[in-house]
Amino acid sequence: MDAREDKFTVRTYECQADGNMKINSLMQHLQEVASAHAEQLGFGYDKLNEINAYWVLSNFRVEIDKLPKLNDEVTIKTWPSGYTRAIATREFVGKDQYDCELFRASSEWMVLNKHKNRLKNLFRLDLGLPKTGQKALPGQLNRLEPRDGYRQAERIRVPYSSIDLNGHVNNTEYVRWGIDAVMRMFKLKENIRAVQATYLSEVFEGDELDLLVSSGTAGDVYVLGRKSDTQVNVYLMEISH
Repeated sequence: MDAREDKFTVRTYECQADGNMKINSLMQHLQEVASAHAEQLGFGYDKLNEINAYWVLSNFRVEIDKLPKLNDEVTIKTWPSGYTRAIATREFVGKDQYDCELFRASSEWMVLNKHKNRLKNLFRLDLGLPKTGQKALPGQLNRLEPRDGYRQAERIRVPYSSIDLNGHVNNTEYVRWGIDAVMRMFKLKENIRAVQATYLSEVFEGDELDLLVSSGTAGDVYVLGRKSDTQVNVYLMEISH
């Protein structure tokens, strides 16, 4: 199946203090090009809306050689790479204006029923998804699991501005919150080289979320987002630097 390439220029509001692009801003661009490509191929927002369903990101990993900076022109290439009963996969590669590779990412997506939030069987949907495809990252993209040794970093009350088109917190907001919590607790001085996020449960406006962090022996750091009232795990992150 044909890939899609989109270009964008890094804007001031997408940069952090060191001049590098924010990772959650980069993820927003990946989300947009994925959405545009799905529409182009006939299994995007409009198609799923007809069957009262929508795509949700389930698992995502980006490995970064170099973050783009202000005014850099970035080309994102994306393509779908296969599916199972529950999961469709999509790949990404980013390059700068000099054709130097910046990052690679792999992602897993699910289709949920809009009204019941139940998982739909992709084998029963006529979406024209490719059965297989080349992967951007080596090895299997496994889902993250909770660890021991977490300590609470902060509690967030979900604001209106974090809610997306599907009525729940957008996947990029979880990453922003997680990186903020890690930076507050550990003051990372080295550039982030990889981020993985595994999504477990939806969160809505007004919900309270506890962010817990942990450090590993290899220098990696971990985040667990948990609903404050029910203690239901919402998402997990792994950050390598």
